[in-house]
Amino acid sequence: MRPSSGELLIVIPLREGSLEITVLDPSADWIESRIRGLCASLGDIDRRAQQVLRGEFNIGWVELDSAHHGIVDYWAAGVNSEYAIDISWTGDAWEETPAAPLT
Repeated sequence: MRPSSGELLIVIPLREGSLEITVLDPSADWIESRIRGLCASLGDIDRRAQQVLRGEFNIGWVELDSAHHGIVDYWAAGVNSEYAIDISWTGDAWEETPAAPLT
């Protein structure tokens, strides 16, 4: 728990560094299933993102703001640049949220 905000912070150790996942509602009953789904889906999300980002960005953090929506935030190595990807829960996996059509 982050004392200042009340958010749940989950830190997953990785081979190089760690992945921080923030859940805005720490009392939610969906946390475990969505974190498991995120761990299973994140490789596919990252592979698709790296095609756009050309390998110049790494995942900085993930925020799950509800049972059905989250953000994967990418940071560029060595510069102050970031790129956020909206993700949605499909019922059994997380996927990138399609961009809204321009009007």
